[in-house]
Amino acid sequence: MKVLISGAGPAGLTAAYWLRRYGYSPTIVERAPSLLVGGYKIDVRGAALQVLRQMGVHDAVVAAHTDMQGAVLVDKAGNVVNRMSGEDFGHRVGGDVEIVRGTLCQILRDHLGDVELLFGNTIQAITQTPNSAQVQFTKNGVREFDCVIGADGLHSTARRVVFGEESQFLRDLGLYLCVYSVPNYLKLDRMEIQYSELGRIASIWSCRGDANAKACFGFAAPSLRVETCETGLSSSRRSERSMRESAGRFLGCWR
Repeated sequence: MKVLISGAGPAGLTAAYWLRRYGYSPTIVERAPSLLVGGYKIDVRGAALQVLRQMGVHDAVVAAHTDMQGAVLVDKAGNVVNRMSGEDFGHRVGGDVEIVRGTLCQILRDHLGDVELLFGNTIQAITQTPNSAQVQFTKNGVREFDCVIGADGLHSTARRVVFGEESQFLRDLGLYLCVYSVPNYLKLDRMEIQYSELGRIASIWSCRGDANAKACFGFAAPSLRVETCETGLSSSRRSERSMRESAGRFLGCWR
C-alpha cells in the first residue's frame, strides 16, 4: 500500500516511520529544498516519550536536549525581577525533554530508513477515485497513491487542496510570533532572558551546541495582513513597527 505524506516535520517523519515498520510504502513530499533545521525549542512529554522509546530514538533525543540552565525575567529597563531554573521555566517534570525542533527532525530522519523523500515539491491537486488518489505535483507530474496524509502544519497545502481555502475555517486568535537566529553578543550559555508585558513578549536564548542565539518577539493585535511565503514572512507596516519597538527596548537594555 502506497501512502503519500505531505510535510517532513515531526508528524510526517514519525508517521512515515510507523507506516514503513508495518509494511506500507510511504513517500514524503516537502516544499523546502532540504530538511528544515533550527526552529523553536519544543518539549516532548507524556505519551510522546513512550513513542520515542518504541521508535528507538529516545536516547538520541535525550542526548541532544537543549540543556537549558535557567531563565532571567526582566522589566522594560532591563532590571532582573526573577530567576528560574530551566526545568521550572519550561514547566518540565519527570522525564520531559526539551529539544530544538530541527534537531528532532534530523534524528527522526536519520532513523527513518529507506523512505522516498521529495524535497522542493508540493501537492498541486488531488483527484480521488473509489480505490486511490491521483496526486498532481508541482514537479514529477502525476502519481497514484492509496492514501494521502496531510502533516504539513499551519497553512497546510494538503488541507487547502482537499477542503478549500483555509480562510473558510480559520479562527484568528490575534497572536503573532517570530523566532530567528541572531549573533550571541550577550554571550548567553544555555540561558534565556525574557521580558513580557500585557500583549507583548520578547526573549533571547542560547541552546547547547549553537554558536548563535535565538530571538523571539510576539504580540497580540487585531487581525493583521500577514502572509507566509517560501522566502520568509511579509507583514503589514503596523506589525513590523510593533516588533521593532519591542526589540529596541528589550535588546537595548542588554548591550
